[in-house]
Amino acid sequence: MSQEVNILKKTDLDLESLNRASWKWLNSEESMISGGEKSRQPQAFYFFANEQNHSYCRRYNKVVNFRRDVEDIGLCDKCGMRFRTYRAAQICIFAPAEPYFTIDSRDDGKAIEEFPDKDLAEKGVSDFESKSWQ
Repeated sequence: MSQEVNILKKTDLDLESLNRASWKWLNSEESMISGGEKSRQPQAFYFFANEQNHSYCRRYNKVVNFRRDVEDIGLCDKCGMRFRTYRAAQICIFAPAEPYFTIDSRDDGKAIEEFPDKDLAEKGVSDFESKSWQ
């Protein structure tokens, strides 16, 4: 685990990188009430893959090739944030104002077994889901 922690670092959301991706709030009204990008509540982001299947990943904290850098190495299973994957889009749930453990490369993603804050990320997804059904 110590080697895994060495390749991970906790970082704030890179808003500039997020805004380079094609996305929208799953529920824009609720997201704005909660503070939008400054929300400490989990929010659902609907990411659209553009050319060459690029979309934003919170664990890389940048736009990546989703199929190669996320899906093919099983990163979502190690992460806990992923909600649903559709043919041309992914829904990811995280609290925008919270720092999360991130990685720099696909090799880092392959090397770790799971993120130290996976439980927190999964709790955010379940909190979002339960709130959505109320």
